[in-house]
Amino acid sequence: MNRNKGLGALNTLIRGLQILLGLASWLGAALIIGLHLRFGLHSDLQPFLSMILSAGLVLVALAVHEGGHYLGARFNAMPVLLMRVAALEIQVRRRGWQVRWSPQLKSRRLGGFVMAAANPRRPLRRQMLWMVAMGPVFNLLVGMTCLGVAGLGQGLVAAVALAFAVINLCMALANLLPTLSVHASDGALLIAWWRHRDDQADALAPMRLLALTAAGVPSEQLPAADIALLAQGPMPQPLLAFDYRLGALLNQGDWQAALQLEPELEAVLQSHRQSLTGMSTLITLLRIELGFLRACQQQDANCLWDDGMDRDIDWFAPWLRPRCEALRAFLRGDRQQGEVHLQRALQASDNCVLRSQQPSEALLAQYLRALPVAPGSRA
Repeated sequence: MNRNKGLGALNTLIRGLQILLGLASWLGAALIIGLHLRFGLHSDLQPFLSMILSAGLVLVALAVHEGGHYLGARFNAMPVLLMRVAALEIQVRRRGWQVRWSPQLKSRRLGGFVMAAANPRRPLRRQMLWMVAMGPVFNLLVGMTCLGVAGLGQGLVAAVALAFAVINLCMALANLLPTLSVHASDGALLIAWWRHRDDQADALAPMRLLALTAAGVPSEQLPAADIALLAQGPMPQPLLAFDYRLGALLNQGDWQAALQLEPELEAVLQSHRQSLTGMSTLITLLRIELGFLRACQQQDANCLWDDGMDRDIDWFAPWLRPRCEALRAFLRGDRQQGEVHLQRALQASDNCVLRSQQPSEALLAQYLRALPVAPGSRA
């Protein structure tokens, strides 16, 4: 217990040092820019302008950091799923990127992150070390380059280069300090992955499943043992395990068995009701899928859950809305319009980085095309 308290106190101390480094870099950059502007700009707004400019440089340095993580992942052929720089969220597609403005929850606010799936054909240790290390390494490289520019240049260019160097070097150092809070720092992750030896450890079940899904392995062929481990983990792992099981039954066209999972979803939500913050989009997505299944089984479009189709669902699952619209069209007998919506769903899934999504949507498209049009069906 005393050891845990000591580690907690040390973590708090290092976390405080990270915050101080962040503040010092911002204020130091503002001071450097402010001293230059003082001689060329005689205005009461000069201090505020220098702080705004330094804040902008902090955001650029953050983009440099996350760009380093992205390149580290791609160097090892890791599929990158999602990136964030402050409130800017970037979704990587197989063809192109999509960007949106998406402020984070206060309880989970991070400067940025890169979410990537592991490459199942390579050892985890090497690829994760590359991905984690390249963030601070890029800050160090940019910081040293800017120091050189500042030494050779003059005027505003030299001042901005020096300020940007200070920010990048402090950001690299702060991220390399090992801390554990809501998310582990790069330094803590580097230590953990440097010591890593067992790719089959139970704790890595989520990574193994995501890696296989990104590589194109369908849900019904994923390791059942890893899905079972996922179901016993903390949120959102039980919801992800439910999603894998539901996806397997969707691929197999077993509507009845899939619908029988609905009470299990409610039981999972009830047992984890204290830790569902930030899970609303995933929960809504699962309920929409269950509504889709019920509509297929009962041939009743009223079962489709239109109220849940918000911008987050369209962002994370852009194939879901057109697929539901296709079902609605098929049930009212409009095969031509249904096929138009199906093609939209198939195009969206084909552009998904998770390669297992397109074959799943193709199977569902076949099931929808084979649905009989019930006389007097409600649309």
